[in-house]
Amino acid sequence: MQIDEVASISSGRMFRAGSAHLLIGLAWSIGPIVGFFADPGDVKVDWRVVAAVVILWPLGIPILLRGVALLQQSFGDGHFRASADGIELRLGGPSLYARFMRLVPTFRALPANPDTFATRFPEPAVRQEGSAYVYRFGWREITSFDISVFALVIELRSGARLLLRRFYFSADVVSVGRRLNEITQRLRATNPLPNE
Repeated sequence: MQIDEVASISSGRMFRAGSAHLLIGLAWSIGPIVGFFADPGDVKVDWRVVAAVVILWPLGIPILLRGVALLQQSFGDGHFRASADGIELRLGGPSLYARFMRLVPTFRALPANPDTFATRFPEPAVRQEGSAYVYRFGWREITSFDISVFALVIELRSGARLLLRRFYFSADVVSVGRRLNEITQRLRATNPLPNE
């Protein structure tokens, strides 16, 4: 069986994205605490500003955890491949971010990033190999591919969506989408689905 490499994983891009997430998460989480203990002098702080800071402060924690997860992924190996059976993605792994997302079920309605796929997709689509998860989806499970400037979204028949951001790959998302489209057209020409 022929296996085509759809895209190569970029550890450097993931590391840079993880570092940015980590810095933003730290600033967002620690900034209000430092500001709370700072002496404001004679300036009176509006209660609406304080309320906004208190409400928005917890958002820094998932950003921080996401940065740690991306840094963790950048030190591993990964791949994005296609064959006559379907697509295979090796990316992500057990992380605090994935555990946090498991605790907040409403977040799962959003398109999932690879480090949270394991909480969204049942066996046998997900298998842990070493320190990473491997995701396999057959062509019959996939309904469409959607490409934007920032991400490649793969829609599944179950209603779940795979969100693959541009910083995962060494090529830009549009090139990855074109490559995946070329591979799927060739594979479907040589291996048509039963309902086609």
